[in-house]
Amino acid sequence: MKNFVLCVIVFAFALTNAPAISLAALPSRGVALSVKQTDYCSALVPGGWNISSNAQGSALDADSGDRTMYAGWGVLQVNRRMQQFYGSLYGDPQTSMQTLANTIVRAKFGDSNGIRYTSAPRPFLKYFLLRTFASQQANGVMFYHLYPVADPNSYIESFYMAVNSNSVPQSRRSIAQAVAVSIRCRTQLVYHATDSSSDRGSSKPNGCGGEGNLRGYNKELGWQYAHTSGGTNKLFDLSDWRENGPQGAGYYATVGNSLEKLELGRSDDC
Repeated sequence: MKNFVLCVIVFAFALTNAPAISLAALPSRGVALSVKQTDYCSALVPGGWNISSNAQGSALDADSGDRTMYAGWGVLQVNRRMQQFYGSLYGDPQTSMQTLANTIVRAKFGDSNGIRYTSAPRPFLKYFLLRTFASQQANGVMFYHLYPVADPNSYIESFYMAVNSNSVPQSRRSIAQAVAVSIRCRTQLVYHATDSSSDRGSSKPNGCGGEGNLRGYNKELGWQYAHTSGGTNKLFDLSDWRENGPQGAGYYATVGNSLEKLELGRSDDC
């Protein structure tokens, strides 16, 4: 199936030739990120996060070290005929994804009371639908795309989820969202012969993407990827933007003994 990519192209330059300034006047911001990989998947995560995926590369889970944040992606072909035998996972898309979110909240946050949707589906980046949800102990967002198949009783759902414990401050909840968006998988599923494609995975290496629906900056989720000239990726909140930085408006980070204006987007997007 189609793969998703984050890619923003802008100019960047280091601060090495800039006039000396006090680092205290413009403190380093952002959350440092690095790529972690499984056999067929990768994700861009902060330190202390762990990832795991299934053998087919059709699902990935990422957890913060303190288990208060979760990000995941998956793709599932749903045959509605199976609902009577296997339950709500094989229901309509909203029921199926609610079942998945219930499973995540129960397994990752110990909340067996289930989730409720807190918004209606709305268009997201002209490709996905986005919906928020909450349980007694957690809150989250999902965005997803539905693919039709030849069988009118079936469909394929591809979904991203980001979930935070209610204990996570509002200012840090974008971290799980950004991790979810960064997930790349080369799914090894083989679809029905009626489908024109037998390999829905990416032909690009892990860490790269092949589609421009997801971008480094997302005004709806409120965060921005940026990277140093040395290739270190960081995640920034909108409040980190410096309109009057020493090298002009932008995001800055301390690199060595200097401040550097960063280049927008991920350094490892191909």
